[in-house]
Amino acid sequence: MEQRPSTPADDLDLHELFFRLRNRWPLFLASLLLAGLAAFFYLKVKQPVYAFRSTMLLGDQGTGSKQAQELLKILEVKEKGSKMEDEIGLLTSADMVQRALKRLPFEASYYAAPTSWLNSMKDIQVQERPAGAVPFRLIPDPNAPQLTGVRIYVDPLPDGRYHVQADAEKGQLYSLPTSELVREVLNPHINEMVRPGDTLRTPLLTAVLQAEPGYPAQATLERYFVQLRDQASLTGEYQQHLTVRPIDRESRIVELASKGSVPQKEIQFLDTLMRVYVENDLRNKNVTGQKTVAFLDKEIGHLSDSLRRSTAALSSFRAARGMVDAGAQSASGIQQQGELEMLRAKVSTNRKYYQNMLSYLRSHQGAGQLAAPTSVGIEDPVVNNLILQLTDLNSQRAALGVNASLENPMVTILEERIKVAKESLAQTLLNMTRAADIALRDLDGQLGRVRGTMSQMPENERQLATLKSKTDFNDKNYQFLIEKRAEAAIALATNATDKKVVDVAAMNGDGPTAPKPGMVALIAVVAGLLLPLGVTLMMHKANRLIQSKEDLSRITTIPMLGVVAHGTKQDKENMLRDPKGPIAESFRSIRVNLQYLSAGLDKKVIGVTSSVPGEGKTFCTVNLASEMALSGRKVLLLECDLRRPTVAGYFGLQDVCAEHGLSSYLMGLSTFEECRHSSMVRNLDVLCCGPIPQNPTELLESQRMDDLMARLRAEYDYVLVDTPPTGYVAEFFMLLRHLDANVYVVRQNYTDKGLISQINELHLEQKVKQIYMIINDMHFTKTYEYRYKEKAYTYGY
Repeated sequence: MEQRPSTPADDLDLHELFFRLRNRWPLFLASLLLAGLAAFFYLKVKQPVYAFRSTMLLGDQGTGSKQAQELLKILEVKEKGSKMEDEIGLLTSADMVQRALKRLPFEASYYAAPTSWLNSMKDIQVQERPAGAVPFRLIPDPNAPQLTGVRIYVDPLPDGRYHVQADAEKGQLYSLPTSELVREVLNPHINEMVRPGDTLRTPLLTAVLQAEPGYPAQATLERYFVQLRDQASLTGEYQQHLTVRPIDRESRIVELASKGSVPQKEIQFLDTLMRVYVENDLRNKNVTGQKTVAFLDKEIGHLSDSLRRSTAALSSFRAARGMVDAGAQSASGIQQQGELEMLRAKVSTNRKYYQNMLSYLRSHQGAGQLAAPTSVGIEDPVVNNLILQLTDLNSQRAALGVNASLENPMVTILEERIKVAKESLAQTLLNMTRAADIALRDLDGQLGRVRGTMSQMPENERQLATLKSKTDFNDKNYQFLIEKRAEAAIALATNATDKKVVDVAAMNGDGPTAPKPGMVALIAVVAGLLLPLGVTLMMHKANRLIQSKEDLSRITTIPMLGVVAHGTKQDKENMLRDPKGPIAESFRSIRVNLQYLSAGLDKKVIGVTSSVPGEGKTFCTVNLASEMALSGRKVLLLECDLRRPTVAGYFGLQDVCAEHGLSSYLMGLSTFEECRHSSMVRNLDVLCCGPIPQNPTELLESQRMDDLMARLRAEYDYVLVDTPPTGYVAEFFMLLRHLDANVYVVRQNYTDKGLISQINELHLEQKVKQIYMIINDMHFTKTYEYRYKEKAYTYGY
């Protein structure tokens, strides 16, 4: 009897796996061929993708002016440099990418499809080309809606015209500059002729077709088509391809990388993006200086008129009265009055600055930047700190708004902080304006007292001193503003961006980064191997049929006698006449195991059954009985399958058994001697079914059956009973009382695992005792457990 495998069912035996895969080599070959073919088509159809890179320096200055930096240090204000994450966010923002794309003619993408066998049915092998690499150029009208997402074929004709054609199931009409969807179009169709330089006007397309200058005029084996893209889709595509990252953790040099199939377009995009970013940064920094200069110019214009009038009045008074100096008596009063008037002018000027800043703040509630405090004359450190804080909050809000929506909690928090900072700054400016008003009233009171003292002077001296004081005040104030205007102009002129292009865009490497033929071939080989491997393992796991004794060991604990080798039809027919070969050796092994197990038991009646028809139950019964008879025992083969009898065919007894057999004996129509027949095998008698009865169940449970079994036990060493299948009829359970041992036959790759449960339950409940199993029709070459028996049974033959 064969031993059960002790290896856990879930352990993976590599030898067994390779054994199973070896038998499926045609599947592996077919899979590798298909994978290779798919890789070949992929390499033919897939456009090459190239990688590009450029580098850029992002400075850390709050403004571009060195003077502004020095003033910040004097005021002891902490320098607010921009964060690297914010700069990268601005650089990769949709707004910045869209600005760059608006400078580039990327609305029309040009493609060429060679007239190869791959494109015989549909253009699947296409290559995108830059403008200038095809014999024409299409310029869409930006004011008219255009058909997007559809291939627009343009065929140059021999007479110089172009044939424009487009057909699709669905398309969209977009306004290309604004990316506004006008409407969707079902089954769009274009079929027009146009001359170079003329405008093609259709409801779906309005564009000018121009011949590409310098393109060689020769017959081509390619087809050309154009696809129009709106700004939103272009921006999304290039944003997806663009990556920006610092070259080092502490470095402020960033690397811009992009991938695309058209090198010229990718290089133009990266260079334009960096240029637009630098220009935008410089423009934002110049806004503050320009506003400061404009404000000072306006104040200087007003003060210039006042200075001209006061100077003219002083000259007229001196000429009319003949006075040049007011004398030493009025020197002290004049000096004091001048100082008070200078102080009042300064306070008044500061008040104007505060009011101007407050008005600017109130009129720019949504503005992202404020004028630099030192540029407009405000020297109060509290105001400077509030403005710098507001500028920093606006910068954070602009950076966060690149990728975050308005509902983002961080955006809401920043907007609230900006609102609070603006309110605080406005309140501070309002308080300082009020303080200036109080100071002006105090200075006016002091001036009133000084002027009262001066009124006691002679009228001419008093008038002369008044005119001279007013003229001096206007002149000093004018000089002060001129100096500030010069400083602002210098700051504006010296203003420079701290962003700099380090390396212009260039291709990364010598060739395309994808697809790589070696990698594609490797993936094809791996896929070609994994696919049949997965199919094999899945089929193995999903197979519900008995394959080996290991399958039986997972279902039942019934002992197994052995296996019956697979043989040809001729081998099975020659078994009784020439019992040699693997099948005969299989039954000899089973017979020995059975006799060993039944040693010490008298006159065995052995039943042979199976789950369903077709498992080889009768075949095993006939050959096992033959082997026992050839071993010198007196054996009788009793056919109790009264519904589908087949035993007579093995011994050529169809004619004699058609009239006399077990059924006729049990019905009392035949004698025992008429029903028992000798076979071609010595020591083996056969008692066939006979005529098929109408009531097989009643016959098998009759008293004559009991008497027959008692007689057979007395006359024969072994009685092998061919019983009906257990899964179809109940006769087997009626015969159990006569059986001393039972052999249960399963067939490899035929018997379902679920059919074993019934007999296993009977075995566990001790209702069927002395039961053994054999596996019939075992293919040794296809079974890992018995691979070593492939040639073992030919030993000695």
